[in-house]
Amino acid sequence: MSGDVSTRRVPVVHPEIGRWVPTAVLHGLVLAVATALCLLVLAPPLWRAVGLTLAVVGTVVPRRVPLWWLLLLLGLSQLGREPSVTDVTFYLLLAGVHLLYVLGGLARLVPWEGRMQVGALVQLMRRFVLVQAVVQPVAVGALLAFGGGPGTVPGLSIVAAVVLGVVAVVLARSPKHHDVQSED
Repeated sequence: MSGDVSTRRVPVVHPEIGRWVPTAVLHGLVLAVATALCLLVLAPPLWRAVGLTLAVVGTVVPRRVPLWWLLLLLGLSQLGREPSVTDVTFYLLLAGVHLLYVLGGLARLVPWEGRMQVGALVQLMRRFVLVQAVVQPVAVGALLAFGGGPGTVPGLSIVAAVVLGVVAVVLARSPKHHDVQSED
């Protein structure tokens, strides 16, 4: 043998993924939703600047500054407001925070320079719409029941919040998985 090793060029195969969008679009959606929510509910200039900074940094470097910091800021900003059944801002914030949570959770998992199937984004948005179809009417009912108008009991909303908190703690502490013993 002469030592010649024949090299054969192997063609590069790219799998077909169907219709796709760059994953940077997902990151851009996160930034757009976060910015819109900051502009919608954060009125004082200082808090608006903090919110927009958290939105940008949380989108660009989500492992350093998680988006839940912005979600927390948006939620805390509503403590001084009295929610109303006719307040559109409340419903937009409710849907927007949920959308930011959903998109931000996926954006943490995909790199900026990848590709994502359109179907994955559509399925994500379908679940978002289904959840909102339940959450928005429940929010209307809660605001009607605990709004403090005629026929409502003052302070009942605080009692209901405490009860929901206790239920959440009980559910969080309940065993999630039971050990399944295999029969030999």
